[in-house]
Order: sequence, then structure tokens, then C-alpha cells
Amino acid sequence: MFEVFDRKVTRRIEPTVTLTTLGRIAMNTGAASILHKAAAEFVLLLWDSDTSKIGIKVIGKKELRSYVLHFGKNGNGAGFSAMTFLNFIKYDFSESRAFPLQWDESGNMFVFSIPPEYLTGSPKNQKGELGKLRRGDRAKAKEKELQGLTQ
Repeated sequence: MFEVFDRKVTRRIEPTVTLTTLGRIAMNTGAASILHKAAAEFVLLLWDSDTSKIGIKVIGKKELRSYVLHFGKNGNGAGFSAMTFLNFIKYDFSESRAFPLQWDESGNMFVFSIPPEYLTGSPKNQKGELGKLRRGDRAKAKEKELQGLTQ
């Protein structure tokens, strides 16, 4: 007998950000609509280590430190890859987590807090391994590591 699958996804209207297991910063439709109004194409990531707050600041033009925003179809969300940033702040991205966003009009940016228990140094399921080999440089690094073990 069939049963109806109960989808656990919650749709939120208020601006929300999700830090994904792939190292992406993904913002929902509520946040994307604000970014559209601000004519956002590029953002800077700001980090306040004293308060564990992240700022996603909209800037007018591309610069060396900026991230390019990618918008979903019909404005359904926005996001960008931020793996190096998440590593820099020692965020545990072993699971995706959503956080509420606050729009700071005067700073032209979103702000959100990361609970300290998620700033553990590395993903919990990462044990210094390279993980799944997809890129050539990872394959070469793994090969060198194996050669070092056999010599």
C-alpha cells in the first residue's frame, strides 16, 4: 500500500540564509527580493570574530575580494560558493543549517550570527582526508600522499 511522502522542507518568507554542506551560502526568496531591490551583483563577506557575526555586503562593482551573486530562476533565491571563507572562520559544514538574516539598510548588507558550537575548526565528518576525488589537483595530492607512505 502507498503512503503519501511528507515533505519536510519549510518555505520561509522572512530572509533566511543556509550554509550548505558544499560550502555554499544560499539565501531564500525573501532575501533574494531584497538583493534584487538593491541591484546586487557582487558581495563582500565580513566576519566579526568577537560576536560570531557574518555580514554579506552588497557592493557596486566587482573587486578582487568580492563574490558574484547567482540568482535562481524567477528570483527564487540567491547564492554563491564560500568554501574558503567557511574554512577561514572554522565553520563546521558537515550538515546544512539555516539562520535568520537581518537587513541593515545603512550598511547595505545582511547580517546573521553563527552559534559558537558550529565554529569547531572543521566539519565533524572530515578527518584530514581529501574526500571524494573530483579534481586533478586532489588526485595528484592523493597520489603523492600514497607514494610517501610506500617509500
